[in-house]
Amino acid sequence: MIDLPTDVSPLATPRYLDFGGFLEPPTGAEVQRLNRLGNRFAVAFKLPPLGSDREGRVWVSRLLRGIGEGARIPYPLVDYQPGTPGEVVVNGNGQAGRLLNVRGATPRYAFKEGAPFSIEMAGQHFLHFVDDQVIADAAGNAQIQFSPMLRKQPADGDKVHVARPMIEGFVMGSELAWNIALDRNISIEFEIHERR
Repeated sequence: MIDLPTDVSPLATPRYLDFGGFLEPPTGAEVQRLNRLGNRFAVAFKLPPLGSDREGRVWVSRLLRGIGEGARIPYPLVDYQPGTPGEVVVNGNGQAGRLLNVRGATPRYAFKEGAPFSIEMAGQHFLHFVDDQVIADAAGNAQIQFSPMLRKQPADGDKVHVARPMIEGFVMGSELAWNIALDRNISIEFEIHERR
């Protein structure tokens, strides 16, 4: 897994990859939603012009490696300040669905609706968003409701990244291209799709 540089702030366009669908009967009966496991995220990034000598060269190198090995970058938080969530980890084995028991949060920490977080399982990050605000108890324990559903069962003690969630997956798209301008700046656009 390639860690992309964090020295510049790219423009980001997240999107939800939904593998479910709607069943619309031709008879006029009720429309039904068919949910499937595996929904996940993709984020398209557009970097500001980078100097071609160091910044641009390093970004191009890491993105080329990210096509085959995968890449990871912090999910942009922009104006959202997560505060000091503590050292949040998964609390217990065998969890599934859209509820996650955690421990190690700062006592009375508020997991806010819409806040992103990633669960790191065996070194791989899975991005999720909090559905409803929940406040950790005095011991730092909480049960977070989130979307989408877990795609893999976390283990007790797996890290939950609240202050710096990550998007991780393969660099995707029809091509990876970059522009080299006469002013020696490089413009780069790329997209990361979660792989699972």
